Amino acid sequence: MAKAKILVVDDDEIIVFAIRDYLELQGYLVDEAETCAEAEIKYRADVYDAVTLDYALPDGNAIDLLPRLKAIDAGVPIILLTGHARIELAVRAIQLGAEQFLLKPLDLPALLTVLERALENQQNRRKQLARASLDQPQRAVDPFIGQSLAIHRLEEQSRLAAATESPILIQGETGTGKSELARWLHRNSSRASEPILELNCGGFSKEFLETELFGHEKGAFTGAASVKVGLLEAAHRGTVFLDEIGDMDLQIQPKILKALEEKRFRRLGGLQDRKVDFRLIAATHQNLDRLVQDQLFRSDLFYRISAIQITVPPLRERAEDIPTFGQILLNRLTSDCGRESMLLSQGALLKLKQHHWPGNIRELRNVLERALMGAKSSIIEAQDLDFATSPGTQNPGVHSNLTLKELERHYIIQILNEEGGHVDRAAKRLDIPRSTLYQKIKTYGPEPSRF
Repeated sequence: MAKAKILVVDDDEIIVFAIRDYLELQGYLVDEAETCAEAEIKYRADVYDAVTLDYALPDGNAIDLLPRLKAIDAGVPIILLTGHARIELAVRAIQLGAEQFLLKPLDLPALLTVLERALENQQNRRKQLARASLDQPQRAVDPFIGQSLAIHRLEEQSRLAAATESPILIQGETGTGKSELARWLHRNSSRASEPILELNCGGFSKEFLETELFGHEKGAFTGAASVKVGLLEAAHRGTVFLDEIGDMDLQIQPKILKALEEKRFRRLGGLQDRKVDFRLIAATHQNLDRLVQDQLFRSDLFYRISAIQITVPPLRERAEDIPTFGQILLNRLTSDCGRESMLLSQGALLKLKQHHWPGNIRELRNVLERALMGAKSSIIEAQDLDFATSPGTQNPGVHSNLTLKELERHYIIQILNEEGGHVDRAAKRLDIPRSTLYQKIKTYGPEPSRF
């Protein structure tokens, strides 16, 4: 990730040189402007993390310039510098959005302290926006469990990809763990201290995707009672993860391409471009090459997001990892439901390794959860494993030892897992209102799979 970039606005060459030299020694990038007009032009054209602004400039003053800069990007902290120690001036500057008010002659270590605090506050605000955008915190999972050649190759490719700043396209079948890999890539990148924001593009309308990604201004459409900050803006300096990008509406794709290439976008109903710095990780189970040929996905966006491609292998291609992976999943399931540790027998492991796993890791988790509920001892035997209700199997059956309530809970969990935890799509498949599904989730407390 690029170093924090500071815009120094001052017409005193000595002061500019002193600030630039000092901040560059601390690892910052520094840009300069001598006038209000030059500062506004540069502020529109580039992405800055903070601004130091002299009060008196040749073509105006900070009180005039502050509102114009805040209208362009209100999230950038601005530190006002002045030789005029007037309380009313300080109060007015703070009211207009200045982060801090420092007097000249300037104490450079004091400026550094204020600057570091402002940048930390800015980062915390972005993290709060990120948390507000997520339904619930994610639990970190190692996506490289196992000793197979396929998983070692995946880990090697992923470590190389994490060290870059290029967009990453993760491909693989449904349930292989693409989301967990995306989170791992973020945690192991230079942007790890910033948020990762996620959005599943499947099944959403153009209008929903546009407002979720880019946000909207108050009054942009009927019902827009307040400003909404979009994911791109909330993820500034961090990572945006777009799952199932192959399902993205064609009309949204050029806007994402523009944001990727120019690092700027416009909120729905907005007049000002907003600057943003994010890394994109995208994932899909579809063949994007074929979608491009069928004109269902833009070729220019495909080429832009596929500079680095990682394919997650299906579970059937790394059957030797199933004993290790299965036991780890089983341990997590027993921990989640407060049961004592359980083990998989050799017969159960053999049966697991012989299965084709059309639903991959998600299916494995569901099979183990059903076995856990029906097991008579601390050892799960082959006969405890039931693939009848797994994706792609024939003659689906049920556990005769489960109550109707338990069967309903398991089926809800299965559908939620297959839909990646997305309540709207799960409710449609279950043919029940979304409010009813939310109530059942609250009653049963199912936890959708993290895979």
